[in-house]
Amino acid sequence: MGATSYISSGIIEAYVSGLASSQEREELEAAMAQYPEVAAEYQSCQHDMEQYIIYQSVTPPATLKEKLFSQLDTEETARANGTYVDEDAIPETPVRKILVSSAWRWVAAASILLLAGSALLNYNLFTRYNDAQQKLEALAVSNSSLAAETNTYRTRLEQAEENLHIVQDPSMKTVKMPGTKPFPTALATVYWNQTSKEVFVMVNNLPQPAPDKQYQLWAIVDGKPVDMGVFETGTDAKIIQKMKSVNNAEMFAVTLEKKGGSPEPTLDQMYVAGKI
Repeated sequence: MGATSYISSGIIEAYVSGLASSQEREELEAAMAQYPEVAAEYQSCQHDMEQYIIYQSVTPPATLKEKLFSQLDTEETARANGTYVDEDAIPETPVRKILVSSAWRWVAAASILLLAGSALLNYNLFTRYNDAQQKLEALAVSNSSLAAETNTYRTRLEQAEENLHIVQDPSMKTVKMPGTKPFPTALATVYWNQTSKEVFVMVNNLPQPAPDKQYQLWAIVDGKPVDMGVFETGTDAKIIQKMKSVNNAEMFAVTLEKKGGSPEPTLDQMYVAGKI
């Protein structure tokens, strides 16, 4: 345990107030010898206690010493004569009142010191509990975030395996769709399964559309465009997306349409096209 732990543990207050066990006393004394800051904190605590006791003390009257010696002489004479003196029968003298009053003041001072030490110890324990609680909550949030990231990576890995299975299928025909004249940098790829007639599209390079727009895939069958469905773009979209199936197609093309798709392609918004 380091110097800071000793200072915040409440053992110094217990030591000064006489509540520490022998083991705690030995441990603190060793810590004071090892850590100057612990020794300084002990001196400060002891000084505070002394100042409090001095503040609560009562200055005895000047005649107290004479009365005390007189009382002692009386008791010694009684003992020498063999006379039993009942303390309960002794008159309530000013000396006795002062002694009782001082004793009660010492008890009160000790009680206040114990209460202060107990409050400090409770505060330290409460602070440690709050710190531990905050660390546990932070750890729970961190674990939750880590679990979410793990699930995201697992999903991406499963999608990558699925995409690899699609492109490596011997029945799959790859159709490259380069950009048209108005959009020369655009590029997309269609994977068309010659056996199952399933169609998949992969976006290689298409600009992100406006929120109210969406790309739509078309198959040209017997010279006429056939709707193959709309697909998503952006970081959240799948790399390879499944579209509608088609039996026969001469070429594929992608146009930019209103969100949800259009029954007819907008030819001046054709971004890519590729013959089979």
